[in-house]
Amino acid sequence: MNRSARRCAAALLALLAHPAMALDRPVVWRDEDTGCAYLLTPQGGITPRHRRDGTLDCPDVAASTGVVENMGRDIARGLDALQREVERLRERYNNRP
Repeated sequence: MNRSARRCAAALLALLAHPAMALDRPVVWRDEDTGCAYLLTPQGGITPRHRRDGTLDCPDVAASTGVVENMGRDIARGLDALQREVERLRERYNNRP
């Protein structure tokens, strides 16, 4: 590659990365009444803030409530039900006249 092609490629990459660099980070806001934390985006969005273990960032929520474990258990149950349904449909397809 010659020097001008490298410069064009570098400029193109910089321009493509510009929208990602322009995004503002969400701001943490804590409700005075409940003490729960929320993430506020510059675009006006709001969502509850979660701790690393998956629990809500609220003072009345214990840190070890097992939200992530419960979610994993629910997903496993859903996958088992889906697998049973696929097997039932496979048997129905194979046993048709």
